[in-house]
Amino acid sequence: MERIGKIYRSTIEKDFKKKLSSTNSLFVVKYSGLKAPELAEFRNNLSRVQSKVFVAKNSLVRRVLKEAQLEDLISLLEGQAAVIFAYDDPLSICKAISAFSKKHAALEFAGGILEKRLVNKNDLASLVNIPSKDELRAKLVFCMKAGINNFVFILSGILRKPLNVLNAIKNKKEGGK
Repeated sequence: MERIGKIYRSTIEKDFKKKLSSTNSLFVVKYSGLKAPELAEFRNNLSRVQSKVFVAKNSLVRRVLKEAQLEDLISLLEGQAAVIFAYDDPLSICKAISAFSKKHAALEFAGGILEKRLVNKNDLASLVNIPSKDELRAKLVFCMKAGINNFVFILSGILRKPLNVLNAIKNKKEGGK
């Protein structure tokens, strides 16, 4: 008969491996000094941007990261560390982490993997300034709409010119009587 602790650890490890295989970006944050309600608020903020916060023993996370050949992240796991799995737009998650860490100094971005590229806390500042996918889509639609609007304005000008000539002739005939 297996002990409950071993069953629990194997369940946590399987869950971590499943989440790791279903994402292409993950981040490590240090949350030492963060109170439970603040950590719950942080989890809620990140769930709004399609991500999950995973807190487990560092030894378990190190073992799984080593098996997944992500040894670069192992050095980031010191003290109270949490792993954040990004499921949608990783830049919006970086922005959420940055915004929360500005309000709560106890949260510190340690690093992570963004689309198979290692990022550190210095990279976070530059990532936050990049517009999100939604902002880029809005800018693209605006540019496309502006071109169409200009084309319609030009076409309407072509139709307006003969009308202006006819109105000028009419005004000249009425004024000449």
